[in-house]
Formats: sequence, structure tokens, C-alpha cells
Amino acid sequence: MKIGIAISLYDKFEELEVLVDIIRNNWKRKYIISVCSNHPDAKKYIKNLDIDIFTQGENIYFSSDLPYIRKHINLTCRVLDTIRKSCLGANSLGAEYVMHLHTDAWPLKEEEFLELVNFIKKNNFKFAARGMGLGKCRPDTPLGHLDDMFFIYNVKFVEEKNFFDFNPLAMLPLRLTVHGVLSTLVVSKIGLDNFYLYENHTDLEYWDGKKATPLFERGKPSIYDKKRGFLHVHVQSFPGEYGKNVQAYYLAKNKITKGEHIREFLKKYLIPEERLFEDLRNLEKKLNRKLRLHGYFLSLERFGRDFNKKIAYLKMPFNEKIRFLFVSALRSLWTSLFAKRKTGKYFGIELYPEISVWPEYLGSFYAKNLKPSDYPKEWLWFLKNKQV
Repeated sequence: MKIGIAISLYDKFEELEVLVDIIRNNWKRKYIISVCSNHPDAKKYIKNLDIDIFTQGENIYFSSDLPYIRKHINLTCRVLDTIRKSCLGANSLGAEYVMHLHTDAWPLKEEEFLELVNFIKKNNFKFAARGMGLGKCRPDTPLGHLDDMFFIYNVKFVEEKNFFDFNPLAMLPLRLTVHGVLSTLVVSKIGLDNFYLYENHTDLEYWDGKKATPLFERGKPSIYDKKRGFLHVHVQSFPGEYGKNVQAYYLAKNKITKGEHIREFLKKYLIPEERLFEDLRNLEKKLNRKLRLHGYFLSLERFGRDFNKKIAYLKMPFNEKIRFLFVSALRSLWTSLFAKRKTGKYFGIELYPEISVWPEYLGSFYAKNLKPSDYPKEWLWFLKNKQV
């Protein structure tokens, strides 16, 4: 079975070097590696990497200084373009199954990855992903929330369905995030009967082993699927070099040490675990204490564990802090009432239709509430997908 790894990025070339080393020098099997970047000088930066195909992405302009609407649309389209083209590159080289990654999404356990691919193949699933799932609806993900990293698909099936034949600008990028576009494509082109949600963000950990919550700053500053070895570290959420220190910690912990780029990375960023954890623990306590003094008593969770978001808030002018505090309090209240809800009723009154069922898996929800004999046998996708 030929397996492809599709990698998309803009300019995180150091992370790309490490990721390629993980696959080429620490995994036993040979994999097709396809890379897409829309950085104008990407070819120069990756010319010495051991990859099979590179595709230049569209040069869609982006700057953090752009007006909100243009900034949001351009970033969403840029990410969608690189995802699509990195996957198409792997498809073109004869891969039977492909996993998509961003450069900060590192799969650290080859055997667990192959076990997941074999499970998908054995059970005839055509597309598998993780995320809060198709049972979690938000304005930016109205058909459900799926991660745009670590998703796996059957190449022949997605080609038959023209899955990657879409115009990013025509996927409602004003409203939908990349996660919302991905779930829309899965529902419309893959179908629930061919889809498998292998993890729903209830079993992920932070660097210190604490259980991660996806309700605030999902994916930041880091999340780790301990069972499968799927690591995501958003280095921009850590101050200084701490994000890279966390990445190095996980590489060493999983004995991922081969390859010139990994060796150099570990040399630069690996520090003793005790020191790393103590530094981050002390910094977090210090920031939380300051935030409480600025009025964050009930809605401190709004920051998640994103260090740099906390630091940025503390540096805001007073009037911006007041506005941010007010919005955060409203969002925390909304989350308490709706995002964490188990029922749509309050004081016996139905406030809204029950459309979000997370953290229950959607297949399990269907199986519990529907009678299989009501439907043709070939429709009953939820019976094989009711639990992980």
C-alpha cells in the first residue's frame, strides 16, 4: 500500500525540515512526500529537502494589518489553496491513502499511524479526520468542526468525487473557517456513510499531561494525542523559544532523534524536562495572577493556556482591555449556556433546537435516537461509526 504525506505551509521551513526528517529518517517505511507552499521563495528554502514533489501555491497577499474581512478571507483562501495542492501532488504520484499535515503537526508514532490507516481501509471508510466532529455546530462551522491536519483519505474515492475540485474563494470564506469548509466538503462530497471521526478532542493533552479543552483556544498552545502520537505545537502561542522547547521535548520523549535537521533542532532547543515544565508553570501562574488583578475572575478560561494571548492583553491600552474583557465575559457566558450544554432546555423552556451534540459522537447520537428498521440497510452508516 503506497501512502502519501501531504504537507502545506507558508514559511515555517525549519518545522518542515524537522517533519521531513521524522518521516524519512525515523520511520521505517517509504512514503510519498508532497509539499505545497505559497511563499514566493519557497523553492529556494526547500531545494535540499528529500521530498517527492513540490507545488507552488498561489501568491495570495496577507498581512495582519489588513482590514478584518480581507484578512480573514485571504488567509482562509491561502490555507485552502496549499492544502488542496499538497494533497493533489501526493495523489498524482500514485498514493493509495494520503494524510495531510501542516508543518507544526508532527506524527511521532509510525506504528499507530499505520494501524489507523489499516483500520480505515479494513472498514471501508473513505475519509477520516479528527476534530470536535460533525455533531458540533458553530457559526463558522455550521456543518461541524474538523481539523485541517491529520486527516486521511482514500485517493481513488476522493478523485471520483472531485473532492479537491473547488474554488477557495467560492467556499464562503467570509463566514467559514478552513475547518468549516472541510466539514462542508465532507458532508457534500464524501457523505457520512464513508466518513470516520477517529478522535473528537476529548482525549488530548497539554505538554504537562493536563487534559486539553477545545472550547477555548483549541489547538493552542499545544495539543497531543498520546495514543497516536499526533502532536500540534503552535509556537506563536509561547513566548521566546518555549514553543520550540516543547517540540524538542516531544521529539526526545518519543526517541525521534535521527536526521541532521532533528539533531540540530534538539541541540538548539532541548532543555531538561523539569526546567521546561517549571518555567512554563511559573510563567502561567504569574500571567494568571496579573489577569485576575485586571478583572479576569470568571472568564480567565477564555485565554485557554495561550501565553502570548495573555501577554498581549496585558499590554493593551486601558480602553481596549475593557472592551476585550466585556466580549470575553459574554463569550464565556455563551459557552457555559450553549457550548457545554447537555440539553436545550432551561427552566423547562426549549431555547433552541438541539443541533450540537458534542462531545457525544454523531454516530452514537443517531444510533441512540433512531430505529434502524425505519431505513434501508445500506443507509445505516451510524451503526459502524457509533463509537471509536
